[in-house]
Amino acid sequence: MRAPRTRSSRSNHHAARRDVGSAWISIPSMFGELWRLQPTEVFNFCEAQEKRFEAINGNQFLESLDRMRLFEGPTFIEEPVSRARRGHDFGLLITRPQGAKTDWRYEELVKKLKNIHAPDLRWLLIARWLEGEGICRAEEFLPKEVLNRLLDRAKAARLPVSPTDLQYARLIRIWLPYFGRLLQDLKATQKDRRNPKEALVRMGYTRESVESAVGKKSELQAVISWLAVRKAEDNTSEINEHSLEKAYSRVKVAKDKADAKFDRWLLRHPHQVEPWEYPNFLHLIS
Repeated sequence: MRAPRTRSSRSNHHAARRDVGSAWISIPSMFGELWRLQPTEVFNFCEAQEKRFEAINGNQFLESLDRMRLFEGPTFIEEPVSRARRGHDFGLLITRPQGAKTDWRYEELVKKLKNIHAPDLRWLLIARWLEGEGICRAEEFLPKEVLNRLLDRAKAARLPVSPTDLQYARLIRIWLPYFGRLLQDLKATQKDRRNPKEALVRMGYTRESVESAVGKKSELQAVISWLAVRKAEDNTSEINEHSLEKAYSRVKVAKDKADAKFDRWLLRHPHQVEPWEYPNFLHLIS
């Protein structure tokens, strides 16, 4: 007989789900948090995310991304984020109303559920909330037929690029915060110190990353250069600068096309635009 889930086990489950989810989110969006850490801590964080991805390949990688997009996204958000720029979350993200009290979430969740007309999306919103609160995994709650329909829907919304391109692009994005911070510190040290490389190493940056960053105009260039050198040490790896650049470019083009498609949808459905989205919407019709 299955033992009942205790408060402690629920808390541990929630922490584990949040930890896993952090590996899938758009890593650069965490800049605000990472900038408060030391360079060695940022490196360790990025390296931990990379190790999680190394164990997932091919279709398993795509299926993991499908699951992330369905169930591991946030249910609530404090500040407005344009739907055209927050990925395909099925329009379920609940924004805190202006002037709302601290206990606004339950009321807004009920209101959202009442306004959703598609039964599968109601199931999805509740499943996402349950998982986010650490109560249970979505698969433990959803009827099998509903789960399968939602997974099929997520699969149909995948970007039209290969699993390898997605993996390479994700690998690059994981390291962007580290090199973005490094380049900014490099710019500051070049003004004040005679040997900025050694100054950066003393700050906690690895010597290899510093060498890759010097002379680069962007963190993207620095990451690609550093990854190519790092992966060249692995004789089984096919990663090089050219393959990384092309993969990242193909994924970016596909994402830009998806965003443009969403913008066209907004033009045809202006009544779907939230009040706080008007500035983003107006540039489409001006």
